[in-house]
Amino acid sequence: MSVLVEQVTCSRHGQAILHNVSLQIKTGEVLGLLGPNGAGKTTLIRLLAGLARPDSGRIRVFGEDASRRSVTFRRLIGLVPQENTLESELTIEQSMLCTAKLYGIVDARARMEEVCQQFQIGSWRKKYPEKLSGGMKRRAMIARAMLSRPEFLLLDEPSVGLDPDMRQEIWQAVRKLQAMGKTVLLTTHYMEEAEELCDRIAFLRAGKVLYTGTTAGIRQQISPEQEISLEDAFLALAVEGRRTG
Repeated sequence: MSVLVEQVTCSRHGQAILHNVSLQIKTGEVLGLLGPNGAGKTTLIRLLAGLARPDSGRIRVFGEDASRRSVTFRRLIGLVPQENTLESELTIEQSMLCTAKLYGIVDARARMEEVCQQFQIGSWRKKYPEKLSGGMKRRAMIARAMLSRPEFLLLDEPSVGLDPDMRQEIWQAVRKLQAMGKTVLLTTHYMEEAEELCDRIAFLRAGKVLYTGTTAGIRQQISPEQEISLEDAFLALAVEGRRTG
């Protein structure tokens, strides 16, 4: 397993957010993290990225303890948050070169050229973010996250707010990451996106993992005799979770 989350509990300002969460992510797998707003998805991403520490439990990424945030660990992680983090005063190229230097990449320009080609952003890399569409910004952020050659990518709602054409471009970028052998965790509210991109899904509600498995598996679990949509399956699971919670 590339990523191990073992009985992680986390609270902020006295409020419990995650309760004994355990997950395993296989090398080269795309795991979709689904759940309603307030379920704890963003908190879990922050823990996986080493930006916060759990109250109890542990997280290991390729054997590295996330809470220690060593140099080796930081190089393993590529984080693409939901909000735009491109610097408004820098072109995409300048932003990527600055990031490459922060990571101590020896030949920063050559590496930038490589990722620009991989994610097809070369034709507009000299533009400022304000001149780019939402999909272009998101692709640029994914490409920038790849500069340090991370093995584990964390994508928080990578296609939220995008029109269908731009969403397809982001899907292609995620497929490219998997083709490169990267391990990916992505959060999404789009059932179609989860079915299209994810090898497995984990459903989080009120800080607890209610299901981990394939999309076909959850349908079978909820409705073994009648075919239902993934959205209906998750609605049923959420209702069940409220009853047992």
